Amino acid sequence: MQRFVGDALFQAGIGMDGVHFRFGRAGTICAFGLWQLHDSSGTLIDQTQEHSERECYRIHVILNADVTSCSIDPPHSFSLTFSTGHRLTVFDDMPQYESCTIYFEGGPEVTI
Repeated sequence: MQRFVGDALFQAGIGMDGVHFRFGRAGTICAFGLWQLHDSSGTLIDQTQEHSERECYRIHVILNADVTSCSIDPPHSFSLTFSTGHRLTVFDDMPQYESCTIYFEGGPEVTI
């Protein structure tokens, strides 16, 4: 996860399978299960939700923001903190399926 520190999020792609967070150099995080985005005060501003129940996404607030730190809480989750103060947390909440796949540029694919 340290590879993402210093890199910026340049695209958030919304798909039927989840959200794909694409970074400039480090790679892509594909979140298929629960993810949450909190602002600098800890307020939840966006999270996984069924498309039919969702009015809008609010993940645009971290576009072009650099990752300043990362943390891992095995085996439950990992988080990226951005220069805006926002924290994106991806959870391993689906024991029977993959919750997340991380594609590192020039490196291995990691499935959680």
